[in-house]
Amino acid sequence: MKYTQKDLENRFLELTGVARVRAMFQTELVGGAPADEAGVRAFIQHHLKLEGEEAEGAVRRILSEETGQPAGKDEELELEEHRTYGLSILRCDECGPWIGNWMVKACLKAAASRLGLFVSKRGSKGDVAEIGRVTGAGASGCKLAVDRIHLVDEEGLAAKTYYRQFKGRVSGPTGSVSIVGDRECAPEGTRFGFEFRWKKGKLADDDIANMFAIAQNIGLGSAKAFERGKFSIQELEIN
Repeated sequence: MKYTQKDLENRFLELTGVARVRAMFQTELVGGAPADEAGVRAFIQHHLKLEGEEAEGAVRRILSEETGQPAGKDEELELEEHRTYGLSILRCDECGPWIGNWMVKACLKAAASRLGLFVSKRGSKGDVAEIGRVTGAGASGCKLAVDRIHLVDEEGLAAKTYYRQFKGRVSGPTGSVSIVGDRECAPEGTRFGFEFRWKKGKLADDDIANMFAIAQNIGLGSAKAFERGKFSIQELEIN
């Protein structure tokens, strides 16, 4: 027998259950991806509103702090009175900001673990962690890559983002130093949709519903310790 990719995909669909989700963030989503040069330049342009040589100096300074590379003649340039440290962004492509499907899957795994499902229903961990698949759906679907779940506003358009500072102090050889972590965020009310598939058998529909009930409060993204990234599910359909 010969099987095409479509044949095997149809078998996968027959072997798996599916949960279709429409969700909305209740608290802001905080990005945790380290900024590359393009991300730094976007931060300088849109948040710090710098241009020309001043912007180039700021780019060199931030990159030197992020990578440890010498900043050259502009190393004395201060963006503000304090040091900028730890610039992080939300992933973005031409369709807008997105979260990775691995982030959603990790959240669901954590929810199942806290519910004790992996212990009470032996073998279910592999059904979720190894066989499980998350893909964007609806306006969050992505034709560019299967691992992207795009963030949208209530109109279904690419979500707007902004930067927020997370401040603190650390002690070093030169004394106490102020640090500022600039994080790109998406606001509360941002929408996203996805499908989750798992191997049918060990986990009942009620188990899956419980997982999503817990996952909402675990949240997504960075700064979860500050109650960021919490979401609510507007619609959950399980088949």
